[in-house]
Amino acid sequence: METLYVQQENCSIRREGEHLKVTMDGKVISTVPLHNVNTLIIFDSVNLTAPALDLLLYRGINTIYLSKWGKIKGRVMSTKSGGAIVRLAQFSTFMDASKRLAIAKAIVSGKIHNQMSVIRKYQLDNTLHAHDGHLSAINGFMKKLNDAEQIDEILGIEGISAKYYWDCYRHLLKNPVFTRREYRPSPDYVNALLNLGYAFLCNEVTTCLLARNFDIEVGFLHSIHYGRNSLALDIMEEFRSPFIDTWVRTMLNKKQLKAEHFFMSDGDWRLTDDGFRKFCGLYHERVPKWRSRFDNQAAKLKTALLEGATYEPHKE
Repeated sequence: METLYVQQENCSIRREGEHLKVTMDGKVISTVPLHNVNTLIIFDSVNLTAPALDLLLYRGINTIYLSKWGKIKGRVMSTKSGGAIVRLAQFSTFMDASKRLAIAKAIVSGKIHNQMSVIRKYQLDNTLHAHDGHLSAINGFMKKLNDAEQIDEILGIEGISAKYYWDCYRHLLKNPVFTRREYRPSPDYVNALLNLGYAFLCNEVTTCLLARNFDIEVGFLHSIHYGRNSLALDIMEEFRSPFIDTWVRTMLNKKQLKAEHFFMSDGDWRLTDDGFRKFCGLYHERVPKWRSRFDNQAAKLKTALLEGATYEPHKE
């Protein structure tokens, strides 16, 4: 089963027999058969007609509405869509300490692996291999994951590895503005971009998990807190460095975004209106080829939980 995205601005989705027809200005853009679709994801400028929605509900297909920036606005759920089996498997795994620990280890292993891959990729021109010592240390921390017996230990390994990673990352930027990783308030515009990028990434991952009928508040690495999408935070860990960190580096080093696109407000760096438009434009150029990877990872987690198999994290 697949997730269908429709994001063409100002288009309409109409019913044609047992198919959906996407039109714009009276012209047919595409005709979509529904035999292999389980979720429709549309952006807020898309007009979904009542007959088309009726067909989706009848076929047990859920619809997720996103804002133009990718934030989830709501869902229309079919009574035929099910999902209880997935959530029961998720809850059962969460309550099994050894299984939860194994998935948490896999997530952090994938995250650290991808962080190391980013550093190795961009140090190719560094003939002095200045990062080798840090990479060796990070690799040593990752090996300690196998011996971790508590989630807190895994989080500790993730944290110390991240310190070495960010110390390497700052040298990948041509403009030495970034000195350390901080969340909010952002001490520099690099951190501001990272924070915003991660927010967009969280929206993407949340959408994919909802499409697979997960309870997004029940994670394996991140603990449960009221109103926090812990499972989305789990899965996005594997994509932070290859999807957002590398993109932020590229935008800044190519001067697609510059200091003039930011301003300081209440001690926090933020994008100007023009800077935000540029950011969103560049994001929408980048994200389509990644959505299949996000969705594939949600599918892999679902399969692992339902079949009791080992969860394999995303690795670049």
